[in-house]
Amino acid sequence: MWYLQADTLVFLLGAALVYALAAAAARRVSPQVRLTPFLLLFDLGVLCFVSPALAAFYIGYTLVTYAFLRILKGVKGPALRRGLFVLFCAACALPFFYARFALLLPALPAVFTLVGFAYNMLKAIDAVFYVYYADKDIPLIAYANFLLFFPVFTSGPILRYRDFERDYLSPGPLTLQVGTAAAKRFIRGMFKKMVLVALLGQVLARLLEARLCLPVSLALIIVCWATLYFDLSGYSDIAIAVSSLTGFTVAENFKNPLTAASFTQFWRKWHVTLSDWIREHIFVVVSGKRLGRPASAAIGMGTMLVMSMWHGFTWENLACGAFMGGLLALENLLGLTTADRRRTPKGIFWLRCALVNFAFGINALSFSMDLGQMWDVVKGLVRL
Repeated sequence: MWYLQADTLVFLLGAALVYALAAAAARRVSPQVRLTPFLLLFDLGVLCFVSPALAAFYIGYTLVTYAFLRILKGVKGPALRRGLFVLFCAACALPFFYARFALLLPALPAVFTLVGFAYNMLKAIDAVFYVYYADKDIPLIAYANFLLFFPVFTSGPILRYRDFERDYLSPGPLTLQVGTAAAKRFIRGMFKKMVLVALLGQVLARLLEARLCLPVSLALIIVCWATLYFDLSGYSDIAIAVSSLTGFTVAENFKNPLTAASFTQFWRKWHVTLSDWIREHIFVVVSGKRLGRPASAAIGMGTMLVMSMWHGFTWENLACGAFMGGLLALENLLGLTTADRRRTPKGIFWLRCALVNFAFGINALSFSMDLGQMWDVVKGLVRL
C-alpha cells in the first residue's frame, strides 16, 4: 500500500503532528480559534506528495460533486429533487464503475487515477444523502476536508458527514492522554500490518504447498481470516490514531467479530462503517418500513452481492457475495438473526460463533487465491 512506504508514512505523520501542534498553539491563544478549515492544505499536500495526478483528479471530483450538492439544495420541486438525488448518487459513482469495467475491458482507456476512490465515492454519496434528507447546506471547504481527510483517505473507517461536521466545528484538544493513546494505537496498527500480515503470508505460502486435507484446509481458512482481519483492522488503527491527533474521532471499524453468533451480528462487528453505510444508504432506503422474512432475506442477499462486487468485478467476488448472501438470507428466513449471549447456552452460543466465522473464513479465501484454489480448499475439508 502506498501509505506504508517509509517516505509517505513519515510525511503523513509529520502533517498530522504539525497540524496538531498548530491547533494546540492556536487554542492557547484563543479557545475560539479553529484551524480545521486549514486541514485542506494538509489533505492536498499529502495527495500531491503521493501523486500530482491523483491530487488533480480529486480536486476535480470534489468540485464536480460539490456542484451536485449546490444544485440539489437549490431545487424546490419534490419530483425534480428526487430525480436529481438519484442522478447525482449515480454520477458520484460513475468513475468507480468506469475504472472497474476498464479492468475487464482493456480497450477502455484508464482515464482516472483512483487510489482510495471506493471509499471516497461512498463519502460523496453520503453528502448527497445529507443535503437531500437534512435539507442543509455544506460549505465548500468543509466538504473538501470531509472528502479528502487524509487519515482515512485510502481505506476505512468510512466517515459520515454528520459525524465529521461535529468534530469539524468543535475539534477535540490534543492532550498528553490523547497523544499517548494515539501513539499506542499507531504502533499496534503498524505491528498488525507490517509484522503479523507478513508472517501470515509466509504461513499461507507454506500451506498452499502442502497436500490439501482437513487440517490443511482448516488452517488455510483460519490464516486467510486472520490475514484479512489484521490487514483491515491494522489500517483502521493507524487511521484512528492519526485522526485523533487532528482532533477528529473516527468510528471503530472492528468490534470483536469472533463473538458474532449470527451473520447479522457479524456485519455489525466486522468492517462496521461499511456495513452501516450499506444498511443506511441501501437497506433503509429500499425497505422504508418493517419487512417480513422473505423481503429481508432478499435484501440481505442483494446487500451481500453489492458489498462483494464493491471490492471488485471478479468471479471470486460474485461467488463469495452469493455465498454470504445466501447464508444471510437463510438466517433471515429461519429467524436466526440474533442470539442473546445471556440467554443462549454457552456451548451453543460459541458453536454458532465458530460456524459464523468459519463461513466468513471461506469467504476470506477470495482475498488470497482464485476461484479454483478456493474450491480445492473447500474440497480438502472432506479429505483426511
